[in-house]
Amino acid sequence: MPRKKKVTLSLLAKQLGLSVYTVSKALRGLPGMSEETRKEVLQLAHQLGYLTKDQENSLIYEGIPRLSVKQRRFLVITSSDISSSPSIQLLFQGLKERMFELGHKIDLAFMPDSLPAQSFPSWMELEGLPYADGLFITALIPRPLEALLLELKMPKILLNFPPVGAKVDSVIWDVHDATRQSVHYLTKNGHRDLLYFGDVDRTRGYKQRWLAFVEAMKQEGLPVREEDHLIHMPDNQVEWVDTFKRHMERMKPTALLCATEMSLAWIYYALSETGYQVPQDVSLIRLDHVHSSFIPGITHPVLLMKETGYRAADRMLWRLANAHLPYEHIRLQGPFFEGDTVKKLI
Repeated sequence: MPRKKKVTLSLLAKQLGLSVYTVSKALRGLPGMSEETRKEVLQLAHQLGYLTKDQENSLIYEGIPRLSVKQRRFLVITSSDISSSPSIQLLFQGLKERMFELGHKIDLAFMPDSLPAQSFPSWMELEGLPYADGLFITALIPRPLEALLLELKMPKILLNFPPVGAKVDSVIWDVHDATRQSVHYLTKNGHRDLLYFGDVDRTRGYKQRWLAFVEAMKQEGLPVREEDHLIHMPDNQVEWVDTFKRHMERMKPTALLCATEMSLAWIYYALSETGYQVPQDVSLIRLDHVHSSFIPGITHPVLLMKETGYRAADRMLWRLANAHLPYEHIRLQGPFFEGDTVKKLI
């Protein structure tokens, strides 16, 4: 029986048509290449199962076997509206790829937003929660139902900012740092009149974004009044556009910070209704990093959604092997993409 060909840097370089040095730099996260090239290297390395020595050592250090003798099954608990959340889709993709790589299985379990507490046990049995090896709980779960999930005596990873005193590990992309990067980038380019819009009531992550915005504005010496920003968003498109237009006419901002996963078409329609063009009349930064063919060059902090899934998978396997150790809360910090939707005023 022929032996499987060992995956080496030379093999990766040959398949990609790059030098071994370039491939090595890409895998180590060093500068000196385009992000497109780096992405191609990482994708092929993942596809062929190549790990750097540091990655091998990390698995050993955290007690995570590359190939498990026993296949485990995990569930991602999310609400039924996952189709409207590109971030959750990327998160699940990262989880699925990482668990498959390590020899495990992961599935989705949908929890209706309106599920009564008395129906929770029957829903749990129907979705097979008692037979799973662990749960990943997304930010889309309503808080009362999330509290019931957190009470379950089984390994759990919260894919959200944790509630106070929660006895659970959490892994999330760092929207706090991303928001502060965005405010700093705008003020560095001469913008002082900023309009923030994003519903702070939807999840703890959205609340974190607003708190980070307030903190960053104060550090820049800029005043913040809640009534000047759109932090309680109507769901109806017509109402939202009308509210947005009133804020634009009253505040006359030079820059907008969009902190919600809303359609960019809404934003551009509302801007056109008020006579604004991006970036000639008003600059725009979007906090949710989901590629948009509508505005491919939009300025944004890079939120590591798929990478969060990878890290959460590793944390789950670590928790299974270290049930007695303290809970940990992990935030993944990403870089900042300087697109073409922010105009320099200085």
